[in-house]
Amino acid sequence: MNRIRQISEFSIYTALAFIFGYIENLIPLPVPFPGMKIGFANLVLMIVLYKKNFRYAFGISMLRNLLNAITFGSLFSLLYSLAGSILSLFAMAGMKKIRSFSIVSVSAFGGIVHNMGQLIVAACLVGFSSIIWYMPILYFCGLITGILIGTISAQCLERIPS
Repeated sequence: MNRIRQISEFSIYTALAFIFGYIENLIPLPVPFPGMKIGFANLVLMIVLYKKNFRYAFGISMLRNLLNAITFGSLFSLLYSLAGSILSLFAMAGMKKIRSFSIVSVSAFGGIVHNMGQLIVAACLVGFSSIIWYMPILYFCGLITGILIGTISAQCLERIPS
């Protein structure tokens, strides 16, 4: 694949992830807990992780996080996003190498690890004892949203030509 095509494809995936994240920010979820999102931008990352490779998905994730923080967030939102994204991408890439796990399992694990990464940042900022009650909620939400994103990713991958 030539360099121009690689750059174009990378840019399109990054733009899609950014747009999905933006749209998701416009539609608040009716849940009583702050920061809960479905993670539609992760749909793009799952597809890239399975169609391309870890390095490609990592680059898109880092650029998307930076763009989101510059456009809509703050340094704190960047810290939370980076912690969750980096941990979850490494976890999902490791699980993906074990062929017995489905894309739904990989995504569910990624959702849980993403939320735990954000919890670690929060614990460093406000103290673990202040937020320990939030751990089971984040775990459950990460599991549910990971299953949803994994299921949609599987359907998309079946329909996207190689």
